[in-house]
Amino acid sequence: MNVLMDSVLRDARTVTPSLILDFNIIQQTYDRFLAAMPGSTIFYAVKANANPQVLQLVVDRRGGLEIASLAELERSLDAGATGEQIICSNPIKNPLFLERMHREGVYAMTVDSTYEVEKVAQYAPGSRVYVRLAVDNTGSVLPLAGKFGVDGDEALALFDLARELGLQPIGLSFHVGSQCLSVNNWVNAIRACGEVWRAAAERGHRLHFLDIGGGFPAGHYHTPSIPTVETIGAAVMQAVEDYIPRGELDILALEPGRGLVGESGRLLVSVVGKAKRVGDEWLYLDAGVFNGLMETYEGFPPVVQLLNTEADSRPRVKYTLAGPSCDSCDVIARGVELPEIHIGDRLVFLDAGAYTNEYAAAFNGFPIPRWVALNVGEPSRETAAGD
Repeated sequence: MNVLMDSVLRDARTVTPSLILDFNIIQQTYDRFLAAMPGSTIFYAVKANANPQVLQLVVDRRGGLEIASLAELERSLDAGATGEQIICSNPIKNPLFLERMHREGVYAMTVDSTYEVEKVAQYAPGSRVYVRLAVDNTGSVLPLAGKFGVDGDEALALFDLARELGLQPIGLSFHVGSQCLSVNNWVNAIRACGEVWRAAAERGHRLHFLDIGGGFPAGHYHTPSIPTVETIGAAVMQAVEDYIPRGELDILALEPGRGLVGESGRLLVSVVGKAKRVGDEWLYLDAGVFNGLMETYEGFPPVVQLLNTEADSRPRVKYTLAGPSCDSCDVIARGVELPEIHIGDRLVFLDAGAYTNEYAAAFNGFPIPRWVALNVGEPSRETAAGD
C-alpha cells in the first residue's frame, strides 16, 4: 500500500463507506497491458467502473471504450471518445441504442443470433459486426458461459447472413469468464477462433478483428496463484502467432475491466455492530452486498484487513461479515479470520476498484460508497457517488 493511500485510509476525515482509487495504479496497469500484448488496442469495459475520471484516463491515452448501453455511450462521448474509439460487445441491443451508435459512428458491435443480425441491419445499416463465440469458462471465479455465444458453425452462418443484409463482418470475440485464473482459457479460445477464421475465409469473408474480451484477474500481488497480465499476455501473443492466419489480423482488442481498475481500489468501511449467534461471531459493517459488496454474494472471496495494524496482537477470531441492511441476504462472507474486532474499528477491502459502486444501490437508505480519487489532478475527496 503506498504512502498516499495509507494516509487517506487513516485520515479521520475520510468518511465510511468510501471507495478510494489510485489513478497511478490504473495508469501503470494500462501500460503493463500494452507491454504484455504489443500492438493490441485496449477497449476498457465501462461496466467495471464508469467513474468519469477513469474513462477520461483511457481516452487521454488514446485507448478505446467498450460499452453495453445507451447510458454508457453517453458517458463515453462525454469523456471525449469518438465513435471510432468505441465498440459494443453486448449481444443484446435495443433499437434506440443501435440508432444512436450508428449516428455516432461506433466502430463495431457484436452479434450472436440471427435476430440480432437482423435488428442491427434494420437500425444500424452497414455497421461492422463481430460474432461472439461460446468458449470454455472453467477456471473462472464467475463463469459467464451459457447466456451468450455461438459455436463455430453458427458463427459462419451469422457471417453469411450479416453479409447478405449489408453489414460488414470483421471478426470474432469471446469471453473466458470473470476473474479467470486459467491462462489456457485464452489459448483454447484463440485456437477456436483461428479455426472459424480460416473457414470464414473459404466462404469469402476477410476478417481482421479479434476481440479476446475481458476476464483478466486482479489480486496477484497478494495471491501468487492468480496469473499476472504478463503471464496471460505471453500466452495470448503466442496463441495469436500459432492460430490466427499470419498478416490478416489488424486489430487485437482487449476489454480489461476488473483487470485494469480492480487493484487500484480500496473500500474503507466501519464496524457498526457485533453479535454472537449460535456460537458464531458476527460483524455488521456500514457497507454490505447491496451498497458496495455485491460480488461477494456472487461468490467472490473478499480480501479484507483490519486498518489498525497495531491491533494485530489481538487474538484471532473467525467472523461472519454482514452489511447494515435489515435483509437477511445481506451477508458478505463467513469464516473470515481477523484480529478481534471492536465496534468502531475500520476494515479495508482490497482490489475494490471494479464493480463496487457499479453494482451498488442505496437499499434501505444506506449510502453507496463515496469516491476519493488519488493522483489525478487535484484530489477529489469524499464526493458522493455519482457526483
